[in-house]
Amino acid sequence: MAYLVEQKVGNHVYLYEVESYWDPDKKQPRQRRKYLGRKDPETGQPQPARRGGWPRASRDFGHVYLLEELSRRAGLTDVLTAVYGDEAGLLLDLAMYQVAEAKPLYLFQSWREGVRSEAGGASSQRLSEWVRSWGRRSGEREQFLRQWAARAGGVEGVVFDVTSLSSYSRLVDLLEWGYNRDGDGLPQVNVGLVYGQPANVPIAYRVWPGSVPDVSSLDLTATLLAEYGLARLAFVLDRGFYSAANLARLAGSQHRFLLPLPLTTKLARQLLAAHRKALASPERAFRFQERSQYHLRVETAVGSVPLTAHLFYDGRRKADEEARLIGRLVELERRAAEHKGRRRAAVARFLNQSWRGSRRLYTLTLDRGEVVLRRKSKAISRLINRMGYVIHLTNDAARERDEVLRLYARRDRVEKLFDVLKNELIEGRLRVSSREALEGRLFLAFLALVLHSLLDNAMRDRELYKQWSVAEVLAELKKLRRIEMSSGRTYLTEITKKQRTLFEKLNIPIPKST
Repeated sequence: MAYLVEQKVGNHVYLYEVESYWDPDKKQPRQRRKYLGRKDPETGQPQPARRGGWPRASRDFGHVYLLEELSRRAGLTDVLTAVYGDEAGLLLDLAMYQVAEAKPLYLFQSWREGVRSEAGGASSQRLSEWVRSWGRRSGEREQFLRQWAARAGGVEGVVFDVTSLSSYSRLVDLLEWGYNRDGDGLPQVNVGLVYGQPANVPIAYRVWPGSVPDVSSLDLTATLLAEYGLARLAFVLDRGFYSAANLARLAGSQHRFLLPLPLTTKLARQLLAAHRKALASPERAFRFQERSQYHLRVETAVGSVPLTAHLFYDGRRKADEEARLIGRLVELERRAAEHKGRRRAAVARFLNQSWRGSRRLYTLTLDRGEVVLRRKSKAISRLINRMGYVIHLTNDAARERDEVLRLYARRDRVEKLFDVLKNELIEGRLRVSSREALEGRLFLAFLALVLHSLLDNAMRDRELYKQWSVAEVLAELKKLRRIEMSSGRTYLTEITKKQRTLFEKLNIPIPKST
């Protein structure tokens, strides 16, 4: 039943028609208000509205417009629509929400109401049903990944990396105990991300049980990617893959690979001891991305596997790493001094919990009944002597110096995307109660990673990182709002000089009122 409401603002009274209704999503009574106009003081009736209508709503616009344009330009919107039809809009909104807000999914509906005129059907309960539905429909996910990989086109190589995602759930069969990178003692799933080159975007992902060793997944991954038309592969891996057995298996599978050699290994110590002086020669100096470095190429082997080692030394990196080390030592000692009266075993536990491996840098002595930290000069010096050095191993003899650095720089970007996934998109832990929910949630995270990388690529290509971060760009463009009129027309608030500059540098058309 509708009724009239009068609202006095200043010297005028405004009339609204109010209708009560039941919201099935929020399960509570709600109201719709329709503005009728200013009350005529003589007749008591609404005065005729001015031409063009009156403002009905104001919504955030600029940051969503940017992400929509990036998605459209890359073909992501077309692929989502081709596979998921009417659900594509909701999927894209969820991806944009994760990139723009990095908040839990249960807050999505409130965000969507602030950017969309029609934003119903996405309550927390309903959204959970959608996520499980997308997780169950594995055929559609497979179809999407195939089409998206084909759309990325011209892929010459693929970067593959792995992370683990932990959960407290005991109801998901994929969750198993294995090597946990976060050391949190929880069951996990392993997630592999395929990063296409030269498109520089995630093009596929895989999920497998947490107990399966990383290297065991590479053969199957290569087989599946061949089905997507990605036969020329190069795996850029992390230090966890280094072992004689893993390298032999990789070489036997004829996979091209690149991975950093842990500097604590015997081989790394031998290479640095034998070539440190030659590496420091001015003849070995070069510049890469505005940084001065030294490089030396050495042929070596691990067991029966012939390898090429690329040795790098960066003096600025050494200075930065040494400064961070001293800062951490000082801060650790300050915190330890605040806990007087602890026993030696308790102090040792405190050291390892605060900074894993720091116990080996100290001798614990008793002074008047209190535990005192004394630095081990030789241990700290050995650590400092390794700083600034990086050694990359590869079985691809044709791989040149700058290409090695470019590939591993891209892997660093993949790691940062995983950080977004683990620390922002998934809130650090998977909160799921079924395999369907797990699969659906990871699919949403993958879409967000694609969007995040599209924006990251655009900012790098235009050198925007010298002045802006991703968060700053989105926050600045969010200030651009869209005003919706009762007549159906929409207007944009004034576009500032900063916003115009960002759109132009990102090669995004300047938005207009409609």
